Amino acid sequence: MRIRNTLIIILIASLTVNCASVNRLKEKPIGLINNVSYIDTKFNNPNASNGFLVQHNNKEYAITAKHVLMISKTDNMKFVDFEGELEEWKMHPKNDSSSYVLTDKLLNTNKKDSLTWSYMDTNWDTYNDWLVFSIKKNTTNHKPLKFRKKPLKKDEPLYVVGWSYADTIGKQRFYEYTFLNTEGDYHNLVQVKGPESLGGLSGSPIIDKRGYVVGLVTSGGEDEETKNIMLQATSLDNAFQFISKLH
Repeated sequence: MRIRNTLIIILIASLTVNCASVNRLKEKPIGLINNVSYIDTKFNNPNASNGFLVQHNNKEYAITAKHVLMISKTDNMKFVDFEGELEEWKMHPKNDSSSYVLTDKLLNTNKKDSLTWSYMDTNWDTYNDWLVFSIKKNTTNHKPLKFRKKPLKKDEPLYVVGWSYADTIGKQRFYEYTFLNTEGDYHNLVQVKGPESLGGLSGSPIIDKRGYVVGLVTSGGEDEETKNIMLQATSLDNAFQFISKLH
């Protein structure tokens, strides 16, 4: 009986610590939206989904989903390259552009990556749905995330931080998911507590309970068999390898 009581006390203490850790994460400034401006202002998109900061080898980078370019490009942009037409790419908390991250260079330009939905669909297994920017200026109080290196465990709780298009006001949202499995470069997540509409969550970071980033939101919807709301998250393993080679 004494052993059982001890185990119960340990379990309660563990749950309390985990809840406190998650609550601290909710208050940590993480979420940013993309505010994209072009020389030709008719192509501007001030709410181009989400982004976030990461750190590797004491250097900071800004990351978002590559497919965000499909909704934030000029007519002349056919591939993952701004063709000299970008005025600036900022990231800032939604509804607060007074503090911002001003990106510098897009580091993974690619003249073979077509900016079309059909190309993304055809090359889904090798698409690498991420953009990595160097940073010119950061006036926010956002701390960069660190990459998680340990594999995910089934049913592990994960959190999406950012805003859907429907989340028009207020602080960053903190949506809850559990890890189901990994298929290729994508993590499949089951929604526990999420937005009514997933639209606009693209590029949001997915973090574990310790605040390490494990992926970013690429797509989502209802599973036809289980009726669960699912997210497909691009693993950032390849982004980590890419950034590691920059040094």
